[in-house]
Amino acid sequence: MLNFKGAKMNAPSLVATSFGKRLSGLLLISFMAVLSSGCTPTPPDHRAQVTAPVYESGDARNGEKLYEELCSQCHTLRPGSNKKGPQLVGVYMAPSAQLKDYKYSEAMEQANWVWDADTLDSYIEDPEAVLADTRMLSDPVPSAEDRQDIIAYLSTLGREAPPVAEDENK
Repeated sequence: MLNFKGAKMNAPSLVATSFGKRLSGLLLISFMAVLSSGCTPTPPDHRAQVTAPVYESGDARNGEKLYEELCSQCHTLRPGSNKKGPQLVGVYMAPSAQLKDYKYSEAMEQANWVWDADTLDSYIEDPEAVLADTRMLSDPVPSAEDRQDIIAYLSTLGREAPPVAEDENK
């Protein structure tokens, strides 16, 4: 190991310490920039608890498998965790473009839909045919049975009460 003359550290320790100081400084500067910019991250959003009956015209178990295969690349099932598409917990019977922590297309913002079985069916079948300027660029799902299964699965999600925000003054 190399020891620098008069130094109390060997070369690897000196490099690690120097790197650590620079990294700490960069993190502090980044943190201060975020604080001073006035930008605050959008808190995770969620949809209201689903109270509509479960959709029974499809097989929810098969719908879960189809969701994993066809939808999970762009959607999650965790509020506050969006990918290319919004998270889908509680989407069944919810208004379209509802989540504040996801950037919808202007066309979806103006659609004013409710995600009932008919709307979900036509949208999953061919999103671009139903809403020309949609951000959902997935392949169409031509099988009516597959679509019904996916809708049945989505209708089972979001039946627990959403989290209650903690009072920050406690």
